[in-house]
Amino acid sequence: MNRNSGFRFSVEGVLFALTCVLVAMALGCRPPQMPILGKDVHVIQYDTAYEEQLRSGKPLRFGLDGMERYVDSLAEPVAICEWSADHCKWDFFVATNRGIFDSEQDSMAANRVMGQVHYGRCQVTLPRNDVGLRMIEEENDKKIHGELVSHRSNANLSRQTQVPQPITTKVAATAISETAFLEGVADQVRRSREKDVLVFVHGFNVGFEDALSGTAQLALGIPFNGALISYCWPSQGGVMNYGVDEPINQASVVPFTTFLLALREGIPDASIHIVVHSMGNRIVMESLDRLHQAGAAKLFGHVVLCAPDVGTADFQQWAPGVVAVSEHVTLYANASDSALIASKGLHAERRAGDALEPLIVSGIDTIDCSRIDSSWMGHSYFSDNDDVDSDIFLMVKDHQPPHKRFHLSKKDSSSGHYWQFSQHAPNLMYTWHFKHLQ
Repeated sequence: MNRNSGFRFSVEGVLFALTCVLVAMALGCRPPQMPILGKDVHVIQYDTAYEEQLRSGKPLRFGLDGMERYVDSLAEPVAICEWSADHCKWDFFVATNRGIFDSEQDSMAANRVMGQVHYGRCQVTLPRNDVGLRMIEEENDKKIHGELVSHRSNANLSRQTQVPQPITTKVAATAISETAFLEGVADQVRRSREKDVLVFVHGFNVGFEDALSGTAQLALGIPFNGALISYCWPSQGGVMNYGVDEPINQASVVPFTTFLLALREGIPDASIHIVVHSMGNRIVMESLDRLHQAGAAKLFGHVVLCAPDVGTADFQQWAPGVVAVSEHVTLYANASDSALIASKGLHAERRAGDALEPLIVSGIDTIDCSRIDSSWMGHSYFSDNDDVDSDIFLMVKDHQPPHKRFHLSKKDSSSGHYWQFSQHAPNLMYTWHFKHLQ
């Protein structure tokens, strides 16, 4: 870390913090709850090849009913600038209070904590992991042509041989002015169907390139077809730096608030959604609460709080402000989240994303993800679980409240009600052609 950043920690202090985390994990890990039993999966299918026919009102072939609902929500993403058999390239925007754009010749200074926001434009190339998956309906000799992107295997779907993936994720970013940033975002909003923006804020232990690639992966997984922004705060990366990241996280609240105000004023007609993970929730929640305290009204659309590494006291303090400036707020939590169990041991306070006892706060929909299959840490399920991706899509893009998402069941507790996954969310099967890019 740069010595002038204002944050100094001894090696002994960092090791002590890591030891606390490891001890907490050893003593506090819980076995996962019963995963969802295998059930027939509902399929949402859409193919942009039928768009003209859908808009004209002409009848579709038997078996394609219902696609007209997704003409806007599953349209081809405006942030994709390249689409081929083995990869896709995303062109989107980044805002950061890292020193990354001032430190091209100094890699050590790239994570310097900046008091102001810097802007950039980036391109992220991702492998097409699901190339070769086609939905084949053999009954009644029905067939849908074209490549399909899917995020879950299904017994009713036939999987062809996977095409080898020769490429790896590639990231490139270039500094631009705030004016160019806002003009670029506004252009993507103009070209999008639903005139919306997704801002993703990462959590602890995430480097600059990982933050950008994670943003593209999230957009592909949901999927999201509006303007796309990654906000990168200067996480130092590595579990050894958890204690270092906490004050840096706090120092990023003011720059992030500045960014939100610039974005809201610069793109006044767009619906701005925020998805945030882990420790990043502290930045987002405190910033939104500050905006509320300053007199702001409804500035944002959906605010999606994924696995928040936020103490319950802070969460309950900031939550009313978050609700006041947002159209809809959702908390995703998991009882088997090892990272948050460790954080609880370190801070001696339960974290809001721990669903062992789901946290229920007025104005926020709590979604208990404990019954879904997730990674062994159980912390990144917002990005590596298809059920959660589909649930976010149905909420943000299809505008369905929890009681209309059939895979969620309402649960009651002494504090109120929350929602829990009771079966698989719909399997999104969408076909994009990107003829304008060919």
